[in-house]
Amino acid sequence: MRWGLLFAAAATTVASNDVPKLRTCFTFRRPTNENVLSILFGCNDLHEIPEIEVKFNHNSVGITRPTLCNNLSEARDVFPMCSGYPDDESKLSRLFRSTCSSSFTSDKVACSSINHNGWRILRFRKQVGSGKQCYKRVQQAIYNWDFVSREGKKSIGILAPKKSVHLAKVNQIQSTANPRRGLLGTFSEIPLFKSLFVVNPIHVIYDVKDCRHKNIPKSIVSSSSYATLDGHLLAGEERVSVVLRGNDAVDIEIVSFSRSAPSVNGLIVWPFIGRMQKLFFFKEMEHLSRVAKSKS
Repeated sequence: MRWGLLFAAAATTVASNDVPKLRTCFTFRRPTNENVLSILFGCNDLHEIPEIEVKFNHNSVGITRPTLCNNLSEARDVFPMCSGYPDDESKLSRLFRSTCSSSFTSDKVACSSINHNGWRILRFRKQVGSGKQCYKRVQQAIYNWDFVSREGKKSIGILAPKKSVHLAKVNQIQSTANPRRGLLGTFSEIPLFKSLFVVNPIHVIYDVKDCRHKNIPKSIVSSSSYATLDGHLLAGEERVSVVLRGNDAVDIEIVSFSRSAPSVNGLIVWPFIGRMQKLFFFKEMEHLSRVAKSKS
């Protein structure tokens, strides 16, 4: 039943693919950094980026912004107001403490989830090492937005084009900066008689570098976040953060806000995507944990 619905979504996507346009793609081509743009634009060989207007598929872009609450008018359109970092006193942190279901995995990842105002909010946290060099390694990996995880016949990850492509402009606030990366593709592999890949368009919306957050004393924080583009099967945003604490410990936090995209395909897929979504974030955490421990 689940695969039948996915194939129905795939057929609808392919049927409308007559002009270059960013959208979720179902393909038998294995996505790579070299071909991810051509896959997302539905071309066999993409020589230049089409001049198209890029839009996000929800009107809450910036929902994860770590505003410092110095100017509430800056965060008027943001929920939760002043979304913060691990252990701070933001509305998001209080919401998680009071209403979420929490658990720990065997490799010490703290997992929390809640449903609020139509959003599925997931949060993953782990201490991955210590020291400024560890923090810097993870910081660079976060800004690069690039990982591939393979397990058996399945693979999952985020692919960044060899050269950054910025198609969306997002207004920055006091604590954020224009991102290093732009257009990206997330992908997952479905092993059938031949591997089928689902590739989704996303765009990085902000970076935060070495912020001294007032609610996490004697610590510095860096983050990056992407939001889903029009044509994605889901709608929402993911933020990844690394924290260097006053005691030299290095923590990673992943926060995701998601809901169904406002499309028929999005509504078809949404009830079946939860397990794959969590697997994606676990694999991302594994990747960043390896980066934290590497010495190169």
